[in-house]
Amino acid sequence: MLRRRLLAAALSAAAIIGAGMPAAANAQADPAQCTPDLQYDSNIPSWDQYYGDGHNPAAKLPFGTGGTGRVEGKNQSAVVLEYFDAVMAAVNTGAGTASGQPSPTVRMKKYPLGRSVLNRELAFYVLSTPDNVANLDEGRQDGPFWAGVRAGTISEAEGLAAVRNRPALAWVTATPHGNEPAAAEAIVRQLYELVTRKDCANQRRLKNLDLFLMPVRNPDGRDNDQRTSAWAFDHNRDFGTRQQSENRSFIPQMNKYPGLFFIDAHQQSSGYFFPPNEDPVHHELSDFTLDTIQNTIGPALQQKFNDQSGQYQNYNSYDMFTPEYGDSVPSLIMGAAGMTYEKGVSEAYGKQAYDHYLAIDETINVVSDQKVRLLTKWVEQWQEAIDQGAACNLQPNKLVSPLHDVITQQPSHPVCGYFFRADEHSGDVAKLIKELLEVGVHVYKLDSAVNATGVREFGKPATTKTLPAGTFWIPMAQSQKHWIQAVLGEDPFIAFPYFYDVVTWSYPLQRGLAGSGFLVENLPVGVTTTEITAPALGTTPAPDAAVYAFDTDSMAGLGLVVDLLDRGATVYRSGSAFTAAGRSFATGAALVDGATVRTAGIDLAALSAARETPIAGLASYPVARYLIAKPKIGLFTGGTTVPSNPLQPGTGTGQCTSTSFCEALFTLTQKDKLPASAIVPITTTQLAAGELVTGQYTAFINPGSTIAAGAGASALQAFVNGGGRYVGSNAGGVTSARNAGITQLNTVNLSPTITTPGTEYSAEYTTASPVGWGFDRGGFIYRDASSNPVFDPATVGTGTVVAAYGTRAFGYQVNSLGAGKLDGRPAVVEQRLGSGRATLLGFNPFFRAWKDQDERLVLNAVLAPSGDPIAPAAVRTPDPAKGQTSATAESAPPAAESLAKAELPKVASRPVVASTTTQKDVRITVRRSELGKLRTAVKRAKLSKALRSKVRWATTKKQATFIAKNARLSDDHDRNYWTSRVMGQLKSLKVKPLQAQL
Repeated sequence: MLRRRLLAAALSAAAIIGAGMPAAANAQADPAQCTPDLQYDSNIPSWDQYYGDGHNPAAKLPFGTGGTGRVEGKNQSAVVLEYFDAVMAAVNTGAGTASGQPSPTVRMKKYPLGRSVLNRELAFYVLSTPDNVANLDEGRQDGPFWAGVRAGTISEAEGLAAVRNRPALAWVTATPHGNEPAAAEAIVRQLYELVTRKDCANQRRLKNLDLFLMPVRNPDGRDNDQRTSAWAFDHNRDFGTRQQSENRSFIPQMNKYPGLFFIDAHQQSSGYFFPPNEDPVHHELSDFTLDTIQNTIGPALQQKFNDQSGQYQNYNSYDMFTPEYGDSVPSLIMGAAGMTYEKGVSEAYGKQAYDHYLAIDETINVVSDQKVRLLTKWVEQWQEAIDQGAACNLQPNKLVSPLHDVITQQPSHPVCGYFFRADEHSGDVAKLIKELLEVGVHVYKLDSAVNATGVREFGKPATTKTLPAGTFWIPMAQSQKHWIQAVLGEDPFIAFPYFYDVVTWSYPLQRGLAGSGFLVENLPVGVTTTEITAPALGTTPAPDAAVYAFDTDSMAGLGLVVDLLDRGATVYRSGSAFTAAGRSFATGAALVDGATVRTAGIDLAALSAARETPIAGLASYPVARYLIAKPKIGLFTGGTTVPSNPLQPGTGTGQCTSTSFCEALFTLTQKDKLPASAIVPITTTQLAAGELVTGQYTAFINPGSTIAAGAGASALQAFVNGGGRYVGSNAGGVTSARNAGITQLNTVNLSPTITTPGTEYSAEYTTASPVGWGFDRGGFIYRDASSNPVFDPATVGTGTVVAAYGTRAFGYQVNSLGAGKLDGRPAVVEQRLGSGRATLLGFNPFFRAWKDQDERLVLNAVLAPSGDPIAPAAVRTPDPAKGQTSATAESAPPAAESLAKAELPKVASRPVVASTTTQKDVRITVRRSELGKLRTAVKRAKLSKALRSKVRWATTKKQATFIAKNARLSDDHDRNYWTSRVMGQLKSLKVKPLQAQL
């Protein structure tokens, strides 16, 4: 009966706007102008009052209306922000109020962040007392002050002296997943409560905290009822890498105001999740972060929901391991108590918003009440980080869930700092350095060459090595030590074999920055460095050079090749490494005809600066070279139409409707900044009609779809045979090439099944193939999923293995290493047919736009030359009389001739060996003796009939495993709700799983 009464109350407009109890009193004196009891400032319009005149019919009235699900009660993003703007005007100036007077107790400030991809407004707001808001950016500058404490430029002593006199900062955000909207309405209610309540408890909250509110972080997804961004990217897997513009504009601004807590509000199928969290947590999370979440905020929320008989769960769903989420990233970057809050959609929309409000409001209460204690600990964590870094110590792993009691590993080596060579992978190194600088990491350059001991290049053992002058140096003895290690470390040292998402993500390894690394000993005494604010690797080459040279061992360098071709320059690439102009160049280095640069009026210095790629002027060509054609790239849509996307919305909204297609299109055009005109969608209809040949495409990229035997496969064969470059990834891309008769490469099933849920491996690369040019220092292989194909080396045939697995994994994996496993197996294979070539990759090179290294492989394949090498002294310039204003495919004779029709392989269905993988299954493993309890836990969890039909059981002598086949295909929030019930039942039965894939 109590639950029904509460639900009815939550559905009423009064419950949404008017209800609520004051926060508990604390020892601080009550601010002036407050009331002892709960009263509201009627001068400030409620939602219903503001929209009640009908001026915006899109507003849902009454506020909180709507049935179950995600859509009925949701307001459009612009409607939410319009109300925020109206309230801000009312409290700041009295605009729109009966009195015409500003609020005596509250002020707000808006921070615009530009527009979303589909041109919707992005902004966050801060509210607090008039004094606090006036002194946030000016006056006593509370924002810069706390940012300085975080940065280590303001001492711990100064920070501790201010914990009583300055307000703390705190963040409440919502809707990184657009189809989880109710938290925006919850924040609307929170806003109204904060600005209208006149009681002393609320005034204390405003005095203690500057509250930053961002009700909509993904307006495109929210308004189109899609989980993802307009580009089909998950914002909550992008918070660390910041590829999506909405995250990229927000996070550097967010870091200017480091908070005690950061709420990231989501939705799931039913119930409510809030911390404490599940294992594993990243070992670099500070004690302050974990203690505040687990021991302060979490218990307070439990008590609040218990008081209202609210349904909730803790521990058994969400971890804080991967630095990509809206909880782990703020925790690591700004030392906040970063928290995911998940409210189910199975109740009426008003109840969804109310429960989110209840959790948000109580979080504000408990942190305000304990502000001095918590702010003290927050300040102290930064000096702790500096001290740890100075001692080269990584934090040990720890467990936070009562479901586990065994830590499987600890960090195994010290780290004193990271180094990145400016003369290798220059553009990609510069991009990484910029990303670190954006979040407050201190970066230095070595003033002179340093002979250092304890140097570990990524993937290699420690040695003594000379680091050249100009090398970027990132010491661990700084306040951002936790973030540095979290994203740059080779191995995250997972504490417990449970994974919710990927298990490795090292930025340097995924970007192929071989040759750089870290030190396990401090730099020698007396080494001098200079702190930088930008990498500034661009150069201004001589304006009259005959030839211009630059390395293409970075994605930025390859992008520069395309920039020059697009502007009309003649570009070649070397097939061998060489030394010129006092420096070494790797294989595939670009050699540009200086005369064509001047004729086309190209500003080389500007391009060099934009791509952060040094360019040298030479008197002549130093080595044999290959002419490179201006690319025209077909991108396979995998269907009969072009999916709606931000570049080609068609009849849709511009919200992307195909993840694989848009992931590739975004990566190539938005991240890698290739000209959009060079990337053209190709449908199955266009492919079958032979448009790749008739449209004079140079390359065709297939991001994983299967082209069946028939007209499409025949057209693909004709394209490659005639000189085209095909790039296919994963099983679909390889099957397509097999169906077209281009390759015999096949896959194989390994037994027992391997588990590689986003696992990085060492690798061996060859530069004998143009696909491997620039990989002179080697590289790595990232299996983004356990379902990635495993190639059979016996089927490579006449192909060239460009990249093969090494013998080391940099993180969690099961059964993937050792004789007969991945060791030595091909991962990237190039296959010739006629005068063209196909490049086949056993992974997704565009995965989350994380993998600059793999994007290099794709661009190398796209730009692979079709002609013979040209001797250094020879000159072959395109003929303007033939319209050859830039290097085109016909400007050089083909290195191989097309096969006659009678010589071509038959087009036929040749699927790869069907893979067996556990990637799509939910799996929970316990000791064999606990099988009975595991079955009981599953039974008590009351799985749906559909789920029960997927359940399987597997046993060995020592272990028993619950398996839900293909259950990981569903929305992860919905899945987590029922898996949490199983895990919760195991907890009640005192069963501690050995491993879980949820």
